Amino acid sequence: MTTTAETTDISYPLSTNINIVFSAYEDRLIVNAERPNHGPVHMLLTRRMTMIVLHQLLTKLPELTGLDQTPAEYWQEVLQMAHQKAMQAKRDTDQAAEESASLQAGDSERADAAEATATEAPVPIYLATELIIKLDDKQLILAFKGLPMPQAMTQASAHEPVFAMPLSDDHVHQLIELLIKKAQDAQWHLPLDLPWLDSPEPQATTLGVLLH
Repeated sequence: MTTTAETTDISYPLSTNINIVFSAYEDRLIVNAERPNHGPVHMLLTRRMTMIVLHQLLTKLPELTGLDQTPAEYWQEVLQMAHQKAMQAKRDTDQAAEESASLQAGDSERADAAEATATEAPVPIYLATELIIKLDDKQLILAFKGLPMPQAMTQASAHEPVFAMPLSDDHVHQLIELLIKKAQDAQWHLPLDLPWLDSPEPQATTLGVLLH
């Protein structure tokens, strides 16, 4: 896999590993992404941008999984099963990672020392301003542009490519679930409903989009 992704004639550093946390101080979600050969990056997601990402992911799911070729009344059951499968795969992966980490605990001190040396340079921070999303060979490509922070707060700055990420259908479900949980932590109360819920009802912490 290359370290850049071509999206609308713009090269983006490629990332295959992210984690997301909520910053109460910033009132934003912080996406921490690893970019091979480009270094780590922090990207800030506002409530509005988080809604855009969720909406686009949910809108693209039927096309990604081939559901757009079937009647919409069958989507809910299929999406529900796919979501359960994706989340079980995530739990299995997390469990395997925990077991692997316990086996490697003896090398952790040396690794931590090497990592501390390698991460002395400040990690760049961007405010996410633009999302580009497209289907490519049975996977979904997310690409983000952003403004460099904090300099963009006081001077005119160009929007720069931050990273692109390829997602399988399982990964799309897992990212949706992660964004939902972090938005709940933020108490943003996004007014959306998930298509795989049996009986969606308005709730303060329910997210998603009903597909029609």
